[in-house]
Amino acid sequence: MTGIEIALGGFLGAMARYLFYLVAESRWRQPKIATFLVNVLGSFIIGAFIGSGNLSVFWLTGFLGAFTTFSTMALDAVKDFEDGDWFAGISYLAANLIGGLGLFILAYTLF
Repeated sequence: MTGIEIALGGFLGAMARYLFYLVAESRWRQPKIATFLVNVLGSFIIGAFIGSGNLSVFWLTGFLGAFTTFSTMALDAVKDFEDGDWFAGISYLAANLIGGLGLFILAYTLF
C-alpha cells in the first residue's frame, strides 16, 4: 500500500503546487514568489508532522515531496545568474534555505 500512498500523495501535492502557482501568478505576477512560498510553507508543515511524530508517507514523501520544489528554486536562481543579477540569485537561494530551515525548526519545536 505504501507505493500507492506515495503516488496518490505526490499527485495531489503536485496539483496543489500548480494551483498555488496559478493563484500566486495572478496575484503577484512573480513565479519566484510562488516557489518561495511553497518551499517555506512545505518546510513548516513537514516540521509540524515530524515534530508531532506523524511520519505518514502519504503526507511527507508524497504530498509534501511533490508540493515543495528544490529544482524550480535552482532554476529560478540560475535565471538570475544568467541575467547577471548575482545578488538576486544568491538572495533568493538564501531566503529559501534560511526561511525553509527556520520554519521547519519552528514547527518542529511547536508541535
